[in-house]
Amino acid sequence: MNIRHILFVIALGSLLLAACGSSDAAIATGIAQTQQISELQTAAAASDTPAAIDTAAADTSTPAPQSSATSSIPYVSVSVDTHCRSGPRIDYKLLTTILIGEKVEVVAVSAFPEYVVVKRLGGSGDCWLWLRYADQTDFSGYNLPVATQPPTSTPTRTPTPSYTPSPTWTPSPTP
Repeated sequence: MNIRHILFVIALGSLLLAACGSSDAAIATGIAQTQQISELQTAAAASDTPAAIDTAAADTSTPAPQSSATSSIPYVSVSVDTHCRSGPRIDYKLLTTILIGEKVEVVAVSAFPEYVVVKRLGGSGDCWLWLRYADQTDFSGYNLPVATQPPTSTPTRTPTPSYTPSPTWTPSPTP
């Protein structure tokens, strides 16, 4: 075998080894990107906000560990001034009004999916907030307790006077 063939085989082997080495790097980069996308999707699902994952595919560097921006305490705010009541319906007593932009802490979820129990501002107890105008409605990631619906006040029935006709005098015919 002449020296040219030997050099050709060595060069070809080097190229093959280099190609295999770069595919390992490509696989490692692909795995890292998949993990980063998974972390972004998990964070987006927890915060219920859209995540920008299209830039993750373009990045070929190994991602650094990411910290979650999600708070461990759930908060909610409203886009319209919303009443907060002693229970989950309009027939419960009005306790306060949550104003646009005020953030209140969610302390319990309700069996009624459109309500949560929040801490009243100023620490004066809890109230039930209707989520129709809320910026967030899914609190399943916070492991909150399920609130028990309070009893409604029993209306007191006021008896209405009944009409009892009184005897009226009727003239009798004269003979």
